[in-house]
Amino acid sequence: MVFKLVRMTLRERKAGLVGAFVALVGASMLITAFGILLQSGLGSGVPTQRYAGAQVVVGGKQSFKVTEGKTKKKPLSQPAPLDSKVTDEVAAVKGVGRAVPDVSFPAQVVAGDGGLDSGGGEQPSTGHSWSSAVLGPFTLQRGRAPRQAGEVVLDAGLAEHVGVSPGQRVKLATTQEAREFLVTGVASLRGVDGPLRSAPVFFSDDEATALYGHPGRIDAVGVLAAPGTDPDELADRIDDRLDGSGAQTYLGDDRSQVEFHDVASARSGLTELAASLGATVVLIAMIVVASTLALNVHQRRRELALLRAVAATPRQVYKMMAAEVLLVSFVASVIGCLPGVVVAKIMRAALSLIGMVPKDFAFSYGPLPMLVAVFASVLAAEVAALGVARKAVAIRPVEAMGEARIEQAKLGRGRAFFGVLLFLLGVAASLLPLFFGSVFAVAGAGTGGLVMIIALLLLAPPVVSLASRLMAGPVRRHTGPHGYLAVANTRANARRLAAGIGPLTLAIGFALVQLCIPTTTAAAAQDQAEAGIVADFTLQGGPGGPPLGVVQDAASVPGVAATTGVVRVELHASRKVLGSPEIFKYQAQGVTPGQVDKTMDLDVTEGSLTKLRGDAAAISGGAASTLGAHVGDRVRLNLPDGSEARPVVVAVYERGLGFGDVTLPQDTVLAHSVRQVEDAVFVRTVAGADKGKVAKALHDLAGRYPGLEVLDRGGLSAAQQEQATSSVLTSALPLALVFGYLAISVANTLVLATLGRVREFSLLRLVGAPTGQVVRMMRVEAGMVVAIAVVVGTVVPLLPLVTVSLGLTGSPVPRIPVLMYLGIVAVTALIGLTAILLPTRLALRTRPVEGIGLRE
Repeated sequence: MVFKLVRMTLRERKAGLVGAFVALVGASMLITAFGILLQSGLGSGVPTQRYAGAQVVVGGKQSFKVTEGKTKKKPLSQPAPLDSKVTDEVAAVKGVGRAVPDVSFPAQVVAGDGGLDSGGGEQPSTGHSWSSAVLGPFTLQRGRAPRQAGEVVLDAGLAEHVGVSPGQRVKLATTQEAREFLVTGVASLRGVDGPLRSAPVFFSDDEATALYGHPGRIDAVGVLAAPGTDPDELADRIDDRLDGSGAQTYLGDDRSQVEFHDVASARSGLTELAASLGATVVLIAMIVVASTLALNVHQRRRELALLRAVAATPRQVYKMMAAEVLLVSFVASVIGCLPGVVVAKIMRAALSLIGMVPKDFAFSYGPLPMLVAVFASVLAAEVAALGVARKAVAIRPVEAMGEARIEQAKLGRGRAFFGVLLFLLGVAASLLPLFFGSVFAVAGAGTGGLVMIIALLLLAPPVVSLASRLMAGPVRRHTGPHGYLAVANTRANARRLAAGIGPLTLAIGFALVQLCIPTTTAAAAQDQAEAGIVADFTLQGGPGGPPLGVVQDAASVPGVAATTGVVRVELHASRKVLGSPEIFKYQAQGVTPGQVDKTMDLDVTEGSLTKLRGDAAAISGGAASTLGAHVGDRVRLNLPDGSEARPVVVAVYERGLGFGDVTLPQDTVLAHSVRQVEDAVFVRTVAGADKGKVAKALHDLAGRYPGLEVLDRGGLSAAQQEQATSSVLTSALPLALVFGYLAISVANTLVLATLGRVREFSLLRLVGAPTGQVVRMMRVEAGMVVAIAVVVGTVVPLLPLVTVSLGLTGSPVPRIPVLMYLGIVAVTALIGLTAILLPTRLALRTRPVEGIGLRE
């Protein structure tokens, strides 16, 4: 009997379920797209090249563990380097024919104009030892192998690109001062035509080790298996041999994670992006679907009331609605998977454009994200339907028809209670930055803003009713009789309008929270960088950055008082919270000690940077608050290679956003990372020195260090601006998808709500209202709907934005780009107005005498 009712409902009330269908198609599309992002982040990205001949590659650990009562594991942004002794350990494993160590470092050809030639690939050319050529395998086309320092073998594509043949000399910029090398041969990767992703330059083994710059460390070990050895079984034996060392084995395309560091970073970024927004997408989908289903139930309240009046049990009503939603959600979610794949491809192109993923990074389009999307969409719809059906079955049968005749203004006690509770919790979380300077506070404020918006969705009917009463007087005075009707409709049908205003508010509020916190943070970082650089010049550029020798060479320039080299990395810090370790990711800088306070002003509030040597660290005030540390305390850090360190805090400073939350001696950073060059070198001149002459002398260093750029003190600020723009764009891209989904859902809800008012419009026309007056009434009503959504969607996020700005910058004015805000409001208003006024025109095409007889 229940399924017969379901079939009848779906056949007779197709229009009523169109809203839920469209919302679920969009939800499935979004979940599929984010699922593909996550799956791609867990995949390989690009095929291996230099390691194509190695059946197994052993790389450094890609994660680390922190144990403090409980154990937590976190990924590293790049694989850690290996101890060179691992090569002998691997070579001793049964089935290993040969274990070959590999190192990688910047090595680019210096062009005739003194600039650097990238080599023609996706990434700049890199240097390696000749012994690792067998892992390709690379075979000599012409010439011989390098036997001593000063000799190199070029990749065939690179040699053709720069026009060099064996016997000629080529100038190379590496991790040391640029110099000329004799090209002894040209090699090519067997089975590959065309340029490689990163053209290799092969040096003699001893010279490669020296240029790599990390004695006793290597990037990877390539394993050539003995004939007849199964690679999977060999990898298992190697894992057993290296158990506890942190080293990992890689097979197939996974080998590219070790070969290409940019691929490892892209994978990490995709995983974080998809994981951070995936749960939010599901929650928003559930809210939107619930709102759409609530409108559908509202339009069917007479039908549901009649079912209750003729003795339909609550269980039967639940089953009927669950079956309806199951069928609609399953079909809609399956249909939504295909456009989800298209959206993922668009995302891939956009992320490549802003530099988050390499251009040749391939996404993985397997069936798993689609299956998850179908399951999640159906589950979200069923949960939403359960909550909506609860209202329908709560009415006693004897009261059912009476309840259906009027719209109840009051909320249910449960909905009102949870709405108020969530709003208060959101307010409390939004105030955290006023009392704490930690990362908890900023994250809590952002979450608090979203919680407040969700709370207002639960409280939307009374909020709409209150807003309508506040607007009633001005609207009536300025719009005449049609305005009077619009106000009456808005006040009498607050619950119906709330179904459209709620998601409209969510769209504006969600966009402001997600975009304006990053813009406020980015602006604060740029301001701190501008205020904190007291150096006169910033040196950047070179093969991956200025070589380490630039610091001393710049210091020897007449008129230079101080130089500081800076290496920027990611690391983690942890502390025990409620019996469990909490791990925080921080941007850090490794600085050459001794003259830091002469080139940058970190705004030190405790301690002194002069003690920043050896086993020491300086941390920002925000990090100090998060970690509960002060000068003299030790903090637990996991350095870029995952190794644990407990340096003593010698200083606390305020400009952590501009310079990184952790500052360490550069030797510590270089010893525990794969970095071999500086990111920047700050130069301070002697008081009264001729800065023009100093600048010319620094420019002359480019002859020894090709690609070196001499910038003014704003160099770091420019870098901060570029990084900030990239960060905001990275946040905006996925947000654009969510915002688009919300916009479509809002339009869908408002269209259905307006088309469902044919009887109301017909009655107005039959009692003498001309068509033009009905249209003007709807214009006023649409304006009120948009105004309420814009005001509420703007005001609610202001609290967390203001507190975050106060906590980060000391100013209560958050950085909200005016054009961005106006764009969000304009798009939202256009959607709202169009979704109401266009259906109104369509509804008015029905003759009044016909429209008055239509069903709800």
